[in-house]
Amino acid sequence: MSNSTPPGWYPVPGADGTAGHERWWDGHAWTSDVRPVQAGGGGLADAPTQVSWQTTTPPAPVSPPPSYGYGAPQQAAPGYGYPTQDQQGYGYPQGGYPPPPPPQSGRMKPGVVVAIVAGVLAVVGVVAAIALNSGGDPKADPRPVPTVTVTDTPSPTPTPRPTTRTPTPTPTPAPSLPPVPVVKDTATDAQHAITVPIFQGWDAQTDTTHSTVFLGNGRYTCPSGGSCIRGQFSVEKDTIAGASARAAAEAAMPAYAAAIFTGITSHTDAGSASTTVAGVSGYAVRWHITTSDGTKGYILLAAVPAKGGGYVAFEGGVDDAAGAPDPTVLDQILKGVKQDGSASGSGT
Repeated sequence: MSNSTPPGWYPVPGADGTAGHERWWDGHAWTSDVRPVQAGGGGLADAPTQVSWQTTTPPAPVSPPPSYGYGAPQQAAPGYGYPTQDQQGYGYPQGGYPPPPPPQSGRMKPGVVVAIVAGVLAVVGVVAAIALNSGGDPKADPRPVPTVTVTDTPSPTPTPRPTTRTPTPTPTPAPSLPPVPVVKDTATDAQHAITVPIFQGWDAQTDTTHSTVFLGNGRYTCPSGGSCIRGQFSVEKDTIAGASARAAAEAAMPAYAAAIFTGITSHTDAGSASTTVAGVSGYAVRWHITTSDGTKGYILLAAVPAKGGGYVAFEGGVDDAAGAPDPTVLDQILKGVKQDGSASGSGT
């Protein structure tokens, strides 16, 4: 069911909300007929029998657009729009009310003015806040305080650098020096007026068949039977001949080597050189030999001039094997020979 508002003059509110004119409602739409508010207005709307209705032919009814514009048929909503007939002081007919007239040109509704004023105040507040933040006049310096977004980037985990370590060089062990023999006694060589050192572990004999002094070390039973020793040193009674100490030593070496090592198959020089014995210069031949049964050893033969002519021979040898004396002991004995002034011999 729908209610329609009957034709009639209805007040048109002005900009200040007071009624200044009336417009004709033909029952379906507003017409262009407008008149000043009649004296004694505020009562019921003019009936169709009024002079203006009788003398003025209203325009043909226009079908109102559905739900839009003025005059759209709708149920009256209490408390909104124009008051209905049951409200005091207004004369709209029962059954509905016409929609509000179109706004007057050049005018603005009070609600719109209030909204604009509120918006202007909000803009002024923003400008004032910017001015306070910038420390100056917002018109002179309208720049807002920039917002800086700081992103916490975790510090990269440092990649451990590879550690290059210079290897500590292994110290080269110092060459081990041969043990210094302990002199326990001396043997007197009356023929050559010298003394010969006797080291710990060595035995001494004097005035044997071929030697004025004979020293022995490490006696053991030979593999073929009989008695063998690991080391020996002797001063020969007979002198050896030669054009020089070196010639005499080199000539006498092969026979002596064969006498103390059986079956020599090869030899190498082990440091032959000049030497001094009891203050007298001579020459020493040194060999390293190998025998047919695999035995190896060191041999020394030194020739030193004798007072009566020729050369006194100092001879010695040690096995190159475990349990044998160090080969340097031969030179240590040779260097330990001293002149003996109390001896009645002819000396070297």
